[in-house]
Amino acid sequence: MAATRQYDNEGSHGDIINPLHTSVVDKLDPDYVAIYMKYQARAPRADQVPYHVYNADRAKYNFPGHLVSGASPAVGTTKTYKVPVSDPAGEISVRVYTPIAKSATNGNLDRDGLLPVLIDYHGGGFVIGNLESDDFFCRQVCEAIGCVVVNVDYRMAPEFPHPVPATDAYAALKWVVANAEMLRVDVARVAVSGFSAGANLAAVVAIMARDDNSIEMAGVKLVLQVLVVPVIDARYVPFDHGELPQVNRDGVVPYESYVSCEFAPVLPLSRLVWFYRLWLGAEREVWRRNAEDWRASPIVADNHGGLPPASILVAEVDPLRSEGVAYHEKLLAAGTRSEIKMYTGCGHTFSHWGGQLIKGQECVDDAVAALRDAFGSVLG
Repeated sequence: MAATRQYDNEGSHGDIINPLHTSVVDKLDPDYVAIYMKYQARAPRADQVPYHVYNADRAKYNFPGHLVSGASPAVGTTKTYKVPVSDPAGEISVRVYTPIAKSATNGNLDRDGLLPVLIDYHGGGFVIGNLESDDFFCRQVCEAIGCVVVNVDYRMAPEFPHPVPATDAYAALKWVVANAEMLRVDVARVAVSGFSAGANLAAVVAIMARDDNSIEMAGVKLVLQVLVVPVIDARYVPFDHGELPQVNRDGVVPYESYVSCEFAPVLPLSRLVWFYRLWLGAEREVWRRNAEDWRASPIVADNHGGLPPASILVAEVDPLRSEGVAYHEKLLAAGTRSEIKMYTGCGHTFSHWGGQLIKGQECVDDAVAALRDAFGSVLG
């Protein structure tokens, strides 16, 4: 029988629905705390109601990210395309951003009329999110670097559980490659990025591309994977509310942050339980089997060599922090270049709070710098 614990009652503080837990409050940056208390503490989260209740009024339970995400600069053009996908058959939307001519010129990355391209996957636990989630980030990258950005609206759980988000994510890459001439992008300078669940998809796409001979034959080169607060290993999150995290063969919880950041703001461990039940399956054996699939847990892939360099950006007060660190170490051990940075005092969603949080904008700026270097190094 799975071990259980009694969770604190977080609803006993007047109009504060989600107070900061005593185990993490002293670890948090005061500016992060101010944003959290203003926008989240008095609002219910999606995971605090059944999925059908959330789905009937998503705006009520979603964090108002547009109020804190920061600059969304004008770009040259945006256009949304419908991309056919399979398994199951359907279509997804991708939004393509091209830079203003001056930005493309200033970026100095044009090669024979072609620009490098970033393919981005939004976060949201494989359940929440859309093309607007990372719109600010896609615009900032497009204009700061002078590259094309493709924002992917993959299908999500529970209607489309694992592995559909992963197969959709890879279909988006293949669509970009097949339409490179129309998009005026250089397939020898492709990068992938994502936040949280989206970072998981970016990591999985990088592995898929390495192993796909047709991609190699088409001259495609992934030059960077930007993984922000990534989901890397789904095997050890508790299956059900009240259970302790899963343990490894040595009887140890392998990720320290599951314990120290169990009650982290915005993404406590209990919220991962809600997401993963919808994403991986509501039956324990189905959930376990899916969690052990490398397309859900890229850290268990057979080989981590020969992958594009990684820029891994993690938050200190985040149950997923230790997963990001472990993946960084796994890549290095396999001979894949990887750099990691931790942002102290920040919780999981900090990268999307750059309009009011200095460290949030710092994270975006760091991602931009890594992408600029990666795209430029191919030309050099």
